[in-house]
Amino acid sequence: MLLGSVEASVFVPYFRRLIIRELRGMKLSQVEIARALGVTQAAVSKVLKQGRRFNGPLPPPEGLEVPLRELQLVARRVAQLICKGELNEAGILANRYWLLIAASGDACRAHEKLGWRRSECYVCMKIVFPELDVGRGLVMADLERALLVLSSSEHFPNLIPQVLTNVAVAIPGAKTLYDVAAVPGRISRSQSGELLYRRPMFGASKHLGGILLSINGKYRAVMNIKYDRLVREAMQALGIVFREYSSLEYPSSNPAALAARQLLDECPACNALVDVGGEHVEPVVYLFGNRAVEVADLAVSIAEIYYALSKRVAVRTVDTR
Repeated sequence: MLLGSVEASVFVPYFRRLIIRELRGMKLSQVEIARALGVTQAAVSKVLKQGRRFNGPLPPPEGLEVPLRELQLVARRVAQLICKGELNEAGILANRYWLLIAASGDACRAHEKLGWRRSECYVCMKIVFPELDVGRGLVMADLERALLVLSSSEHFPNLIPQVLTNVAVAIPGAKTLYDVAAVPGRISRSQSGELLYRRPMFGASKHLGGILLSINGKYRAVMNIKYDRLVREAMQALGIVFREYSSLEYPSSNPAALAARQLLDECPACNALVDVGGEHVEPVVYLFGNRAVEVADLAVSIAEIYYALSKRVAVRTVDTR
C-alpha cells in the first residue's frame, strides 16, 4: 500500500548507483560523492567496485518499467546539478522524477512484487495529481515525465525548429481538444540552451491536438522537431519508418492533421511524418507513439545522433579549408 516501500527498496538504490557512477565520471572523489548523496564513502566504493566487475550498464530492477537510457539521462542531469553545487535543484529533480514514474504506472509491477496486489490501484497517480481523474492523471504524469526527459538532454535543444516544438498526448478515446494535453505556447530554448515551457494543460495545442484527433487513436502521442538532412540521416540510422509530404498539398486550417489521417492509413508501419515545407513553411518532423515518454525518448535518440553527425560535418568542413 505504501509507495515509499517501492521507492526505498527498488528505485533509490538503483538510481543512486547511476548517479554515483556519473559523478565519478565527472571526476568527483569518493568522499565528495558520499557527502553530496548523504551516504558513506564505503558505500560509494562498493558501488564503483561493482561497476568495474559488471560488464556494461546494470539493467533496471525487475518490475520498474522504465528504459535504461531514460534513467541514465536523468541521473546524468542530477549529477550535473550536484557538480554545480545546486543540491536543492538536484533533489527536486530526482524526487519529481520518481513521483512521475510512479504516477504514470511504471512502478506498479515492482509494487506488486512487494506484495501489493490490489487491482486498478491509482494511489500513486492521485498523490501527484489529486484534482484529475485516473485517465487524465496518467496522461499528465506521462507528459510531465516526457518534458523532464527532454530537459535532461543537452542535445535535444538542437532539434527545436523556428516554429518551436511541443508534445501532446491524448486520453484513450479522445473526442475533443480538451482530451489532449500539451504545453501552452510551445517549448522554446533559452540563450544558454535550457528548455523553457509552461506547465502542461488539456486543450493547450490546437495543432498537435488536431493531429491526434484526426488519426482516431492509432497513436496517442505526437511531437514535432525540425527537419534537415542530418535529422533524416539520424532517423534512418534508428530505423524510423516515415513518409514525406508537403503541407501545400493539403490545404486546410491544419494540413498536418489532414495529411496524418491519410498517410498513416497508407503506411501502417510509419511512426513519423515529414512535412518537407515550402514557401513560408518550415520543414518539420512529427514523431508518433503511444506515450509521451516514448516520443521524447525517440527525439533524444535522434538528437544524440544528430549531434554526432553535425560534429563530423564540422570536422570535414575544417579539413577542406
